[in-house]
Amino acid sequence: MSGKAIDPLPLVMFALVLVGLIVAFGASVMLPSQGVAATAGAGDNGKTITVNEGSSIKITLDENPTTGYSWNETVTSGLAIVDSSYVSSSSGLMGAGGVHEWTIKATGKGQQQFSAVYKRPWEPATGTETAFSLNIVVN
Repeated sequence: MSGKAIDPLPLVMFALVLVGLIVAFGASVMLPSQGVAATAGAGDNGKTITVNEGSSIKITLDENPTTGYSWNETVTSGLAIVDSSYVSSSSGLMGAGGVHEWTIKATGKGQQQFSAVYKRPWEPATGTETAFSLNIVVN
């Protein structure tokens, strides 16, 4: 061995580039390929929106699962639920409600519908539950 010191800079640069590529690839896999074409919330209950086939719709409704209540959603065959998640309140208060967010993809043309009922799953339906529906025309 000649006792020459190895310059660590090329190795460090290679590691940084590799980490950057891994992070960029991971983000591209997790993000939807298309942006959200429409958004809807409680104020859009019963309304009709029009989107193109392949586009995404984001629906956000208030929810407080600490009370036992949650949304029970359904979609027609030309829609697909890509993501469904509860986002807690940023208030930090115990028991504070948050929102439920759905990302819906329009997969089939024609008249479609997203509907949801807000109830405790163990209680029988009475017909007086809070309900939400969004009619979606897919071109």
